[in-house]
Amino acid sequence: MPKDDQFAIVVFTSETVETILIHGGTGNWVLSPKTAGTCKYVVCCRKPAWDNKKEGIAHRAAFLIGLIAGLRKQPDSENDRGQPRFLIELSEYAAFERADVWKEGRNPVSYKTLKALGIDLRGLKFKPMPVPAPSAKSEGPGGAPMTIAEAKKALAASFGVSPDDVEITIRG
Repeated sequence: MPKDDQFAIVVFTSETVETILIHGGTGNWVLSPKTAGTCKYVVCCRKPAWDNKKEGIAHRAAFLIGLIAGLRKQPDSENDRGQPRFLIELSEYAAFERADVWKEGRNPVSYKTLKALGIDLRGLKFKPMPVPAPSAKSEGPGGAPMTIAEAKKALAASFGVSPDDVEITIRG
């Protein structure tokens, strides 16, 4: 299914902009890979914490929108119901502030259109994501770089398909 230009994953996070940039995305979310695969953007909304007070972003305000590059399943991250957690990897981002965007309940992940969130992309200046820190990059078993076979297997598990149904193209 193609990505919807206006559909977004909305997260309620205490992560700072700096943390998101260091890790190459926003992370450790229990989400539906199938639904997330239809989203083009992630919108980060502020959950206050001691570590992020210096940013001065209001509680429940949207502070960052990112163009989703992919989902990376976090190793050994399953919750008590066996659901894995994912890092939402970004290719581009725009920092901004829009008050009272987060209106959801206890679940820190939701899915909305940008229109429903009151976010207009015109006027936002997207920047390329910096290269993630070496410790934040994808690694296979034992810390070695991930092979194509391992990547196909991981993607297949994430999207509920056979590894034979996954095609990976590398352009260099």
